[in-house]
Amino acid sequence: MRFSTLSLLATVASAAFSFAAPVSPASNGLEARCLCQDIHSIVVDVTTTITPLVEELTYITSENCTVEILTPIIEEIKVVLTTAITEVKGLTGFTLTTLLTTVDGVVLTLAEVAELVCALLTLIFGAVAAILKVVTTAELTAVSALLCEVLELVATLLQLVCNLLGGLLAILLPLVGEIVFTVIASLGLTAKFAFFNISWTTVSSTLIASATTVYSTSVATMTAV
Repeated sequence: MRFSTLSLLATVASAAFSFAAPVSPASNGLEARCLCQDIHSIVVDVTTTITPLVEELTYITSENCTVEILTPIIEEIKVVLTTAITEVKGLTGFTLTTLLTTVDGVVLTLAEVAELVCALLTLIFGAVAAILKVVTTAELTAVSALLCEVLELVATLLQLVCNLLGGLLAILLPLVGEIVFTVIASLGLTAKFAFFNISWTTVSSTLIASATTVYSTSVATMTAV
């Protein structure tokens, strides 16, 4: 596999930092911050850390799309997601203002957090869809199980964040590309993402056949804004 930097993935990662400009000053009454990370830092860290790992996955072909090849990469991604889950759990009990305030004292809006989360979902689900596009029938069951391990962690992380930030999910869902819903339905993970509260029977599975095109279009549209 090659490991050169893909401009597309770099754009997605850099988009995570586009909300550094001040939105509104932090409240003077904001309780003292602990050493825990804020939501912004957690999402940005996950996005930037897994970007080079996802880059490796983009070079997977039908010839090397095997559990043996994928496992080391997938395991690294799982470690990053598991760490983020622990960090988000550590934020339980904080006020909404605290959760939305970055380490630099910038108070983000829910819409800005939703865009950060959308970038992360696009990155992960785009890679999963691309793998599903090239995996052979012989490897499909084993590879799908491996991918499900990652997406189950994504579901846990996303639900935790949405539970902390009331109203985030309603803003996020319209931003999420159809490829996310398609992958979830195709891998039989609708129960894990039941908190989406959508009708999965209306989700089409045809996008998997054109995963790379849809992924590229989604990222290009998102980062062009």
